[in-house]
Amino acid sequence: MDTFDVGVDEIVSYLSRSGWQRSISGPLAEVWQPGGDEDTSILVPKKPDAPDFSKNLHILTGELAKKENRSPDEIRLEISRQFVDVTDLRAEDEDISDGTIPLLAGIGLFNSAHRLMVSAAAATLHRQGYYGNSMPKAAHKHARRMRLGQTRPGSYIVPIISNARFGELVNDSFDEPRIEAGADDSYFERRMLTTLSGALEVLAEMTIVRDHAPTRDEMRDAVDEGVSSELCAAVLDVIGKGSVDVFDVTFNWAPTSLPPASTAGKIVFAGGAAELIQQVESDLKEANAPAERILYGVIRRLSLKKNENTGHVSMETVLDGKTRVVSFELPLDVYRRAARYHGERRPVVVRGILDATPGKRATMNVSAFDADRSVATFDDVE
Repeated sequence: MDTFDVGVDEIVSYLSRSGWQRSISGPLAEVWQPGGDEDTSILVPKKPDAPDFSKNLHILTGELAKKENRSPDEIRLEISRQFVDVTDLRAEDEDISDGTIPLLAGIGLFNSAHRLMVSAAAATLHRQGYYGNSMPKAAHKHARRMRLGQTRPGSYIVPIISNARFGELVNDSFDEPRIEAGADDSYFERRMLTTLSGALEVLAEMTIVRDHAPTRDEMRDAVDEGVSSELCAAVLDVIGKGSVDVFDVTFNWAPTSLPPASTAGKIVFAGGAAELIQQVESDLKEANAPAERILYGVIRRLSLKKNENTGHVSMETVLDGKTRVVSFELPLDVYRRAARYHGERRPVVVRGILDATPGKRATMNVSAFDADRSVATFDDVE
């Protein structure tokens, strides 16, 4: 196995999503039947710490495998992934065969896994072209929450596993929407991967799809999307130092939650792009742009005065583990979107220069505002 262990929640989720229904429930086990088939049933154990749980799980996956005409290992793998996102890093090269990889390429792939997650965590907190010694400590903390699964055949694949169990982010029991600090933290890993997917897609477009070196404006736009010198270095660990022909990253979102909106499922880097990515890495180190903070939250209040060109927004967010209201101004066209998101009680994200001096009202000079695409809402399922 290359994911978390299978528990009762995972089994129930898989069966429910596959059209099975609970027919009998007891303290130790349940009986489930597929919809419209009263002659078929399986026993679902409910006590993971029971000595016969593994045996009963083996029987269950075997019966499902016969029903679905698939292997028991494939069934168990899919059950185990109900509440986790799995990001597959894959190296492809003519020297990779029989489940083995050259030592240098293997080291590069594992180093890349760590660097990708740290750079993604950093970009989820701050947008910066080059972090260097200013890498946020929280980025390392959040990256440590990710787990590596066992390598798999298929060229050479390293899976990175992250939590996809989310709390209720918005508390609707008040007149104004309020954010739940604990639930906000449960979304961080999903936001990391959303940032990583977007940043890798932009980097690939800059260095593979286009046939020229990126301009200064294109570099600035790329940083806005989460590209950094450190992200480039992570890709170069594989196609540069590791000398691998092809490196791709595939995002497998947990089936129990909607995938983030407008994200690429797979991003591919060819070894021939290494030189251009190296140039981008170097240029970003020299870029002199202010670091911008990323804040996620819900809009508490809005106000728009007559004949004004901007509208005032107060957003509740989480800073240093505590909820705090941050105020900012938005141009009228963006303010109208903010008003709609406020009415929908939809989570939002802002980017800009934050002034959160203790004892003073927190404000932000906003350069970008949007709905939080990493959090699915009813709009995403229409």
